[in-house]
Amino acid sequence: MFLLFAGLCFPQAKPKAPVAASKPAAAPAADQAAKPEQKSTDEEVIPPAAPNAIFPAIVARVNGKAILGRDLEELVRRELSSIGNPEWKNLREDYRGQLTLNLLTSLINSKLIYQKAIASGIKATDAEVQAEFQKIAKTFKSDAEMNIALAEQNTDRATLEKSLHETLTLSKYVSETIDKKITVTPDELAKYYASNPDEFKHPDIVRTSHILIPIGDTSEQDAKAKERAEALLARIRKGEDFAKLAKENSVDASASQGGDIGFSSKDALTPEYSEAAFSLPVGGTAIVKSQYGYHVIKVTEKKKEGVSSLEEVKAQLTEFLKNQKSQAELTRLVQQLRNQAKIEYLIPAGQPLNP
Repeated sequence: MFLLFAGLCFPQAKPKAPVAASKPAAAPAADQAAKPEQKSTDEEVIPPAAPNAIFPAIVARVNGKAILGRDLEELVRRELSSIGNPEWKNLREDYRGQLTLNLLTSLINSKLIYQKAIASGIKATDAEVQAEFQKIAKTFKSDAEMNIALAEQNTDRATLEKSLHETLTLSKYVSETIDKKITVTPDELAKYYASNPDEFKHPDIVRTSHILIPIGDTSEQDAKAKERAEALLARIRKGEDFAKLAKENSVDASASQGGDIGFSSKDALTPEYSEAAFSLPVGGTAIVKSQYGYHVIKVTEKKKEGVSSLEEVKAQLTEFLKNQKSQAELTRLVQQLRNQAKIEYLIPAGQPLNP
């Protein structure tokens, strides 16, 4: 799966409170020598495991529906990439086991929520799936490049669309049945603020907006990116609206907020960005190059070391407490669904097909 619904892996990590003035047991063993099944109970075609796959074609079933080994392996590979892509066979057995169990649990929990959503009549529309698909497609230079990238992950466009449908359906269900019903009262805000004073202390901080222009792989692409960033800076200094230009040009997620990334401390930013942000005056603009590309920066506010007032952190604290409540409700829902479900583990955690 290209998108994994976050936060469904047990045990849950305790949500972290917002920084002041900043934006916000092994699985049961199974006979692994058995041949991988080619169809699930609803006749879904199950692709065979690749010759060098870590896991077999099917690693678990949830109410009769297959959890694919390639989806589990994709999550494992993604996790290992953050620690230098070590060889699976070179990892400690206990680490392999815990990683496999955690990620498989996450996939199972996601499948349970998806099944609940479908049973409730909530699902992503074809238009929503296609819109998300096109966002991914635009990150590739051509259809051929995208096809190659998908093939390298032992998948294809149809599988990607199916994965997007499941992920968007799951997200829509959680949004409509849990998130939209969560409220935070003024008393709850005041109580949390009063009970956790240290969380609202802050060092010197700066609020910035930026427009991120990717640099590409060649010197020619780098030069074009720099030229584009300089042109945008010139337009901003002539009076054009920064937020509008950010929404139209930035590839960063902050584009939807007009480029605003909120308040940050010096160590929360990349060194190049931080140096520019803290040296510029309020209202100042500049171009900075980092590993992510060219940033057109605007400083919008600065604060000296101190303690943020409740009013200053009200919005972000409200969002934090909402997320905390939503996560608790989601955890309860998943546990209820697990108690009612038939879950079959077809691999012993940590015992891969190709150790």
